[in-house]
Amino acid sequence: MIYKQRKVPEILVGQQLLLKRLRPNHPNFLKLQKDCYNSQAGFGGERDFDYQMREFKPDYPYAILHDLYLQQDQVYFQIDSLLITPSAIIVFEVKNMAGKLFITQNPTQFIKEELSGNRLVLKSPIEELERKKYFLTRWLKDHEIELPLLDFVVLAYQNELVIENLATDKVVFAYEVPNRLRRLENQQTILSNDEIRQLAHQLKTHHRAFHPYPLHKKYEVSLSDIQSGVFCTSCQHSQMTWLSKTWRCLHCGHRDLKAHFPALQDWYCVFGPHITNNQLRQFLSISSRHTARRLLTTPNTNVTGSGRAAIYHISSKILLMNESLHT
Repeated sequence: MIYKQRKVPEILVGQQLLLKRLRPNHPNFLKLQKDCYNSQAGFGGERDFDYQMREFKPDYPYAILHDLYLQQDQVYFQIDSLLITPSAIIVFEVKNMAGKLFITQNPTQFIKEELSGNRLVLKSPIEELERKKYFLTRWLKDHEIELPLLDFVVLAYQNELVIENLATDKVVFAYEVPNRLRRLENQQTILSNDEIRQLAHQLKTHHRAFHPYPLHKKYEVSLSDIQSGVFCTSCQHSQMTWLSKTWRCLHCGHRDLKAHFPALQDWYCVFGPHITNNQLRQFLSISSRHTARRLLTTPNTNVTGSGRAAIYHISSKILLMNESLHT
């Protein structure tokens, strides 16, 4: 049973929103574009793993949790997927590495051969996995849970794979995982069905969502680097104007009273939860101070201060309003 579903990573949502507005001549535009591509590819690999796991339906009780962020010893660590069985916990590190891949030992290296023939040394997912297992083991110990830990590095692509002198069966393709799991023997029943369920709920309760916002520091973005305006919720052109208490698209004529809500999402992801009346007017390309104040009076904002000193605080709930747009 799946106790925690996988969602679109917040970093990917933010990168997509920023990419939509960042001016192409910005020095970090290409970096953002590459980061967004990598985030999308990583999420695509994880979804392929989830798809393959649908055929894993063992006779024994089990629990699956996707995309866990836990804290141990003041350190946060993320687990792509975790499977609890009666005899062990199995941790998965999912990677989306297209192309020819060389894996070497001493030191363990993952080397990607690019189309140009150049070789790029990647961070070893085996070492990443060892680090996560270390903190997970300590987390389990602190919660008085003793259970063997198994682990797999899962490759979403069916790479041309060359493994040199590495005695390991940890590296598997996503389509192989269900068979590998079926071949594992439940050597000893340590956890009952109820205990598996309790542990899954405990892990889910201790999950802490990773919030990467605001992104303006990471990509060195200022308000002047951003394309202002409200994008049409029908044709996606940023040509909506506020007329007669509603937004109207100058390109297709579409009207939408709440078209500024996605723009507030953009602001939250790029610049954070705080915004002033003046900043909103710049960002939405409107001139009226009274209109800006009215647009900022929503269930997802509250205000501190008054007059020109007023600061509006946007709730993270604003990100949930159009979540389906990013799936």
